[in-house]
Amino acid sequence: MPPKKRSRPANTNHHHDDDDQHIHNELRKRVALHAVNDTGSTSSYSTRTRSTSTSISTHNNKHDNTIVIKNEEDDDITRPIVTKNTLMWFRNDQRLQDNRALYAASMRSKVGGTQGCLIGLYIISEEEWAEHDEAAIKIDFWMRNLTSLKNSLDKLAIPLIVKTAKHKIDIILIVESLVREMEISHIFWNAELMINEKKRDVAVRKALLKKFPSVCVEECDDQCVVNPLDVKSKTGNPYAVFTPFYNTWCKLVETEPHYLELSEAPDANPPEAKLLYASHFNTKIPSSYPHNLDVNEINRLYPAGEEEAHNRLEQFLATKVKKYPEARNVPIQEGTCVISPYLNSGVISIRQCVVIARAANKNKITTGDDGIKAWIRELGWREFYRNILVSFPRVCMNQAFQPKTEKVKWSYNENHFKRWCEGKTGYPIVDAGMRQLNSTGYMHNRLRMITACFLVKDLLLDWRMGEKYFMNSLIDGDLASNNGGWQWSASTGTDAQPYFRVFNPLLQSQRFDPKGDYIRKWVPELKDLTEKQIHDPYHGLTPKEFAKLGYPKPLVDHAASKKKYVEEFKRALALGQ
Repeated sequence: MPPKKRSRPANTNHHHDDDDQHIHNELRKRVALHAVNDTGSTSSYSTRTRSTSTSISTHNNKHDNTIVIKNEEDDDITRPIVTKNTLMWFRNDQRLQDNRALYAASMRSKVGGTQGCLIGLYIISEEEWAEHDEAAIKIDFWMRNLTSLKNSLDKLAIPLIVKTAKHKIDIILIVESLVREMEISHIFWNAELMINEKKRDVAVRKALLKKFPSVCVEECDDQCVVNPLDVKSKTGNPYAVFTPFYNTWCKLVETEPHYLELSEAPDANPPEAKLLYASHFNTKIPSSYPHNLDVNEINRLYPAGEEEAHNRLEQFLATKVKKYPEARNVPIQEGTCVISPYLNSGVISIRQCVVIARAANKNKITTGDDGIKAWIRELGWREFYRNILVSFPRVCMNQAFQPKTEKVKWSYNENHFKRWCEGKTGYPIVDAGMRQLNSTGYMHNRLRMITACFLVKDLLLDWRMGEKYFMNSLIDGDLASNNGGWQWSASTGTDAQPYFRVFNPLLQSQRFDPKGDYIRKWVPELKDLTEKQIHDPYHGLTPKEFAKLGYPKPLVDHAASKKKYVEEFKRALALGQ
């Protein structure tokens, strides 16, 4: 069965109240939006999961194209909106298909059969990127996908205006300027979950409300299959443990079909838009962003565009998913989808991933093919960590989920951290993972766990140092998932592994890279060693043989480091009681 998509009302070139009302009903029924009220706060008018507090209505006068936004909590508040152009502010959602804000913006631009146009906006804000330690390779990926998005929009006569904000405060000025210049009546965007971005959006809304009180700002929930605020325990509290969260999430997805409804791509603008806004179709977009990796190799590994994202998913489901439960832990096999760069940059949506995988499993999530079940469960972890980010925002403020673990005394040994970053710890499996990261901007998930546990529990280094390094290096860096993964490894997070459970890098190497092929690929100094020698060359060779390798001695003794870590963590927990 093909994925269910949102229906679109037929386009008209005349004003008709029935068509107008149909569009309003579609907006209200199908897209989880937030309308701005006079205090600059957000009030939901989604009919799916939250109570309606804002309504859209049209005047009965057939010659009046005015739309009134009315907040039902205050009958005195009405704002006439004369339908002109509609602005779609793209963020981490560089796609046409299943983009809720873009879909809603496209519908709005057709209200009443007027010839208002849909305009796209993307703001380059390096100050914001720096706040989140975004990797240069990830920003380069964004720019390449932005070019792909612009080309797709051009075919629909939709201009994509790209502006650069030197400072965050300039974002408000950019939006205000475009509202004035482009005669904007409505602005749409997809909500972001991070604290700073929420504050930014509130500031933009307040500024617009003050200068342009007739402009309506509408915010859509798009980042998750199920909005984090909707997944609650029976007591109404957010989940802090994955399994019960996932069980509830699955139940919601399986019993409430609207969660998996996919939005259509936008309609084309009237042809004259190409002439009206000719200069904006020539917007210059950086074709790349400077980074230190092999540009040609990175472009080969991660081509830009929605089509590439969908091809990866389809190929994975067709050729790899059957073996996924076992192959996902064997890094040399490349048994995973490697769709995370596209998912975390919004080139494909989380809903599309679930819908397409579910369709390949006879529309099942918790039963059926083991590989598909396991893969969807990994998507569930992504949803879970977003739930944690929203419900416990301290985790994105450099704070541990478990405050009592803040008593741990980390070593902050700069040499140890440098050796870990460079992949020169003397532990081959750890070094292979770090060198893959440094060469490609990507690391296999099993290696992310191994390298993270080594940094925290063998080197006794603060997990925040590793979290930052990963974000500065990963093409698929994601604040919620990266933080969740690091806190899991450090035993400071929600549903984390117990502090006394410490990965043995030698055993991990022997189990998940038994022949040493992954190590040989990324640690060429060891390529000529046998399967037995390659996992622990320092102890498997004579001192003279080892010296010839040009490979470093182990930075620490694992057994001694484990003992030290467990004792320190136990001490910290006792103080934190």
